[in-house]
Amino acid sequence: MARALGIDFGGTKILAGVVDTDTGEILSQAKKRTRSEQAGDDIFGRLLDVAREALNASGTARHEVHKIGIGVAGQVDRQKGELIRAPNLPNELLGTAIADRVQNALDLPVTLANDVVAAAAGEAAFGAGKGHPDFVCVFIGTGIGGAIYQAGRPYRGATSTAGELGHMVIDYGGRICGCGGVGHLEAYASRTAIVRTVLGAMRQGRRSSLESVDPNPNPDDPAHSPVRSKALAEAVRTGDALAISMVTNAARYMAAGLVSIINFYNPPRIILGGGVVDAVDLYFDVASALVRQEALQVPGRDVEVVKSGQGDFSGIVGAAVLGNLHA
Repeated sequence: MARALGIDFGGTKILAGVVDTDTGEILSQAKKRTRSEQAGDDIFGRLLDVAREALNASGTARHEVHKIGIGVAGQVDRQKGELIRAPNLPNELLGTAIADRVQNALDLPVTLANDVVAAAAGEAAFGAGKGHPDFVCVFIGTGIGGAIYQAGRPYRGATSTAGELGHMVIDYGGRICGCGGVGHLEAYASRTAIVRTVLGAMRQGRRSSLESVDPNPNPDDPAHSPVRSKALAEAVRTGDALAISMVTNAARYMAAGLVSIINFYNPPRIILGGGVVDAVDLYFDVASALVRQEALQVPGRDVEVVKSGQGDFSGIVGAAVLGNLHA
């Protein structure tokens, strides 16, 4: 049995798990929250803590773990194992040899990749991409990330940064994105964008059941709000008009981004995942329905828009199998 430790290193959480890379079974897992304003060393320490917890929870399987894969929310230099750019992580981590530091601490070989590239590897091996050599992955959470698979392998682009779908411009001169750009899809359709608009409306006096979740809304600081995907999902489920309106609006922007991908790239399959898609059915339903209406007739008719097959665990499973799939 081949086993590896997969780590999903995101802007708001670190999730790790020991994975059977032959079957995709998760043998153990551990999780910790992160915040972008934490010091780089503090977050790196939490990364190691989560990794050790997952290894220890696997019991005797720990001694059979032969490698570590890390998917991080940002652009990476795969050869150097460094983080190059990450809008939702501390700047102190940029240029850090994350792979070497983890390898030195845990004495196992480490592969570093973008988090959605890792998630796409998990979907290709065991999820909604299995048996589908050509697909596009879009994951919606704190930000929006993407990955492209061609002929069963990830397509990287000229600078190994292909797939940054969250940073396509959908509103020239519009909202400022976390990366510093203007009018990017991530600023309109991510969970952060939804929470910001919800908090702004609540501060202006719009009533919502989410007042009990965040009684002091600050739209300038959505990262610290306790309103997250599950809270949004519950508000939508109970008929909260504000939550329904803002989730629907974000899903429409996501549909616009997907339509652009379909019209330009003509993929046969698009896999949507991440915390928002997993928790809030309304988001997926609105986005996928609008794609059919707004894309060019022929590519829009033939494309399949599906949910990820592994939900929140795509990242750790994919990170664990990175080496196997040459991701």
